[in-house]
Amino acid sequence: MKERIKDRYNILAVCFIILGLVIVFKLVNLQIINGEYYDEVSQERLFNLRKITAARGNIVDRNGIPLANNRMGFTVQIVYAGIKGDELNDMLMKLIRVFEKNNDTYNKNFTKYITFNPIGFGDSAKKAKSPIEKIKKDLLLKVKNDDKLDTAEDVFKYLRDKKYKIDKKYTDEEAYKIMAMRYELLHFSSLNPTLLARDVSKVTVAELEERHHEFPGVTTDIEPVRKYNDAQYAAHILGYIGKISDKSYENLKSKGYTMNDLIGKDGIELAAEEDLKGIDGQRRVEVNTEGRFTEELNSNPAKPGNNVVLTIDMNLQKVAAESLERTIKAIRERKPGKTHKNNKGDALAGAVVAIDVNNGEVLAMASYPNYNPSVFLERSDNKEAQKQITALFTDGTNSPTMNRAIATAYPPGSTFKPLVGIAGLQEGVISRETKIQDTGFFYEEGVKLTCLEYANGMLRSGHGFVNLKDALATSCNIFFYKLGISMGIDKIDKWGKMFGLGEYTGIELSGEVEGIRSNLEYHKKQSDNKWGRVYTAKSAIGQQYNTYTPLQLASYTATIANGGEKYTPHIIKRVVSYDGTVVRENAQKPVQLPVSKETIAAVKEGMEAVTQHSSEGTAATVFESFYTNYGIRVAGKTGTAETYDSIKKGKSNNGMFICYAPADNPKIAVAVAIERGVFGYYTADVARDILAEYFNVNNKGTVDSTVKPDEVIFTW
Repeated sequence: MKERIKDRYNILAVCFIILGLVIVFKLVNLQIINGEYYDEVSQERLFNLRKITAARGNIVDRNGIPLANNRMGFTVQIVYAGIKGDELNDMLMKLIRVFEKNNDTYNKNFTKYITFNPIGFGDSAKKAKSPIEKIKKDLLLKVKNDDKLDTAEDVFKYLRDKKYKIDKKYTDEEAYKIMAMRYELLHFSSLNPTLLARDVSKVTVAELEERHHEFPGVTTDIEPVRKYNDAQYAAHILGYIGKISDKSYENLKSKGYTMNDLIGKDGIELAAEEDLKGIDGQRRVEVNTEGRFTEELNSNPAKPGNNVVLTIDMNLQKVAAESLERTIKAIRERKPGKTHKNNKGDALAGAVVAIDVNNGEVLAMASYPNYNPSVFLERSDNKEAQKQITALFTDGTNSPTMNRAIATAYPPGSTFKPLVGIAGLQEGVISRETKIQDTGFFYEEGVKLTCLEYANGMLRSGHGFVNLKDALATSCNIFFYKLGISMGIDKIDKWGKMFGLGEYTGIELSGEVEGIRSNLEYHKKQSDNKWGRVYTAKSAIGQQYNTYTPLQLASYTATIANGGEKYTPHIIKRVVSYDGTVVRENAQKPVQLPVSKETIAAVKEGMEAVTQHSSEGTAATVFESFYTNYGIRVAGKTGTAETYDSIKKGKSNNGMFICYAPADNPKIAVAVAIERGVFGYYTADVARDILAEYFNVNNKGTVDSTVKPDEVIFTW
């Protein structure tokens, strides 16, 4: 038995010896005999992780027409490939020359710290408490005590001579360009490529591929690039994207954003940033020592951003934008009639909003002057584009980037009178049949309050005894002066707030202003004078402190049109994932205001009379053909509002107009505001054009837009 056990041990020992010899032989073969060969092979088998940039979600109108989508562009990136010092500087300068020769640009984040021609501190350094300390920290500078850095010139010299050791053969300008490129490489490695340039030309890509041995570590790739379509018609809705700021990066880096990302800066691009931003993917690839791709090992695909479907109808939007611009220019060129000499030819800007009265969806929202967001997609070396961008933000007179539909509050003028009528009826101050005498003028607290037709010599006396319907149709100031005084400012203010006037609407876009309701609270902040009945009278005709945005006026009009159901105006209809799954539907539930059907009916009757000749309606000449030709009745209200400029500087009054249609079955409400638009009925042309498109009557004939100023009754 003992002999057998001994034999087994011997066999095991022999096996271990043989196994050891095999291992030793393999090691000798790998490390000594073929060591040099396998070392070369291993050096050539490197791995890195490459980002797959996610496509930004599309922005489309309610019918699927794309306003913003993507195209494919080329990028240039770099990984560490073993070169440094002079060799790296020379290679980067050679790369810069390729970019410049082909009119391509590259990342220049370095300009945030140091600028050239003249040499100075960039914006990021200037904003810091200590520019030098900011630069030391962000550029990872280990400065010795004998290196004094006090000025931007000191930093430039230090970077050139000691940090990057740039050869004297390069000019200061060339050295600066190398510094800018070296800054991008602060954290580059052989594992993760660093982006150097995006959306470069095919010529650059072809040249870099052809000369790849001259550019170790430099590779090209593709990524989605933003594209806008007919964006000038919806610039203030769409917004634009731009380079992420330092502040935004600090706030968003935890969510996967990088310093080279483009993010929404305004409009829907900003409001829906979280939806539009996709999730970048990653692929693990095998590369050679030059960083060039040899094999893809595995990948985690990018997830495109969600698509945002707007409530906007792009066809209607185009009509709104074009009509607004055309009407403003026409008012400027319009010669005043014999009776009305108030047109100073200075109409310059405005906005219009069209809204679905049955769900609060914004169908069109145009602001003028406008701009083309595509200019923000141009490369930074496009001097003409950069000049245009600068002009957009320095034109204080026209402010083309301002969305006047939500960011400017206008005195509503007589468009406020339907609200006062509702308040008077609901508070029991008047009934539908109540008549108030207009004798042309009356005195209140020693102030003469006049009917404007009387004041302008159009009537020998006032309108006589008028009820609410006639008062709205003729825009009789005396009626609403007296109604406002009888009711009191608090009740007017209560109903104004209830209808959303002087309140944020809650629309998704940024930049909305609250507006102002003329009331005691606001007055106390502005004046030490006691509030009197004259203030109430003026407030009742939409003057005094009242200022509201076109969106608020459109929403208020829609609430009247649908019988008192107040919706939150919104411009995002739904959000849909890239695979078609609905992520979120923006369905609104209205708030029913405590207003009776009888009250709504009485005010609607007066607003319908505004567009009818039979009742001397102030917008009859604009809309008479709508009913006679197409059978569509329109209900509206004109408004001509005094402003500080019109009173103190002799400028034209603002023109305001609100309406809804069809009057007997409302579907759409429109609000128009034109700065220095002279008269309310002048601005009604814009609303008429929108309604013609909405009801598709343009194909059935042309709506006559000829207006003879002398034939239209003046309205305040």
